[in-house]
Amino acid sequence: MKKAARSVRRLVISLTLGLVGPAGAAEVHQATGFKVVNVTSTTADIWTRVTRRAAANPADGPLPRVEAFEVKTGKPVALRENRAFPDTRISVHLPERMDLGAAAGGAPAATGQTRVRFRVAGAAAWSETPWQQAGLERDGIVVHALSALVPAARYEIVVQARRDANDGAPDEQSGEFKSAPLPDQRLPVTFCVMTCQKYERLDRPDGLAIYPAMGALRPDFFVNTGDAVYYDQGPVIALTPALARYHWARMFALPTLRDFHRNCTSFFMKDDHDILSNDCGPATRSGELTYAEGVRLFREQTALPEKANRTFRWGRDLQVWLMEGRDYRTPDWAENRTPAPTLWGREQIKWLGETLAASTATFRVIFTTVPVVGPDRSNKDDNYANAGFAVEGKEIRELLARYPTLTVITGDRHWQYVSVDPATSVHEWSVGPSTAAHAGGWEEKIPRPEHRFLRTGQGGFLSGVVTPTATGASLELRLHDVDGRVVYREQK
Repeated sequence: MKKAARSVRRLVISLTLGLVGPAGAAEVHQATGFKVVNVTSTTADIWTRVTRRAAANPADGPLPRVEAFEVKTGKPVALRENRAFPDTRISVHLPERMDLGAAAGGAPAATGQTRVRFRVAGAAAWSETPWQQAGLERDGIVVHALSALVPAARYEIVVQARRDANDGAPDEQSGEFKSAPLPDQRLPVTFCVMTCQKYERLDRPDGLAIYPAMGALRPDFFVNTGDAVYYDQGPVIALTPALARYHWARMFALPTLRDFHRNCTSFFMKDDHDILSNDCGPATRSGELTYAEGVRLFREQTALPEKANRTFRWGRDLQVWLMEGRDYRTPDWAENRTPAPTLWGREQIKWLGETLAASTATFRVIFTTVPVVGPDRSNKDDNYANAGFAVEGKEIRELLARYPTLTVITGDRHWQYVSVDPATSVHEWSVGPSTAAHAGGWEEKIPRPEHRFLRTGQGGFLSGVVTPTATGASLELRLHDVDGRVVYREQK
């Protein structure tokens, strides 16, 4: 009898933690919501994910304890932030009878099926994608491709998740997005940009204040310029694929992020902390993760296209370029750095030059994960504002200077600025970190001559507004604080 009671207790504990369940009885939910990504005038991708529970695990739950050991000697390796740990064996520990699915803030995946229902806002009939199977091998993720969309239209969307075909009551989440205008359509456009969001630096219990602030602007699209998560920082350093997925799930299960992404088109760019580790490049390895595996996981979690650098039009007046800043770069440890090292790679730079020249948009906007103009700190060497990439940086600025209405918008730096390159007059806007707690890096109180604006110690985001006029169009760029207040603006 005592043995039977212990078995019942173990089953209750396991069910409470979401570790096991009777076959066919497990519920399915969408704790991480869905994302509308890669939108064009006629197509869109809908990223969906099936989870065990309706919300993230409590934030005060247990945290995994991660240990690393040298492969050759078995000696323990001290884990530090902003480091890679090659040639190590990784061990992850949780309290007895618990798995990673029970970790604090997590939102573990489940098996099930998802489909998408969509229609132009107000239309009578819905279109539907087929049900697709979601498995644990892809973290419960399914991406649905929508096609034959109406350009410049607002779409209503419902994502449904179910256990299987016998489940008559699917979990549902609703949202909306806008398809892009055609290149000859002159319409108002609003977009938002942010960077550098760290789970240990949240500024409200339900996530980040910038997300409802951005949502209040009802942007046509949104760009995350990288460092969407920080694998190499905080108490749980992600050195295995499972820990990497844990970082993504706990971040995007936060209500402010979940609510924003189901109501706005998103474009994601990858940088270093959300691929592997600080300043990583294609040759980096850390724990069980190679750079290639980090890129694969980023694509899994954001539906990033195979070719990360891409350009798109949003109507008559705006064309955007999303530059890839990691895949092509010369490793930091390359000896002598001769010939001159590359950051964007010759193929991508050639593509940039050709597509800029071919564009007929009124305004060209370059999004980059690291600065092109700066200025930056003298102890850094990871971007075009630094001495290590000076040769190629000069070439890039001279290329961009051919287009007077072109603007560069950068992520990565943890302070806001607007700078003008003294040699070429190229303008660059730094969007700043997502929260004040994550701000830092620039200690000078007096701006450099390049600065038209400088704001340190605070978080925020950037917005842009294209407005048709009697003679063409205008573009206003604005830097905001975390609550959405404008702290600086310029109009072109």
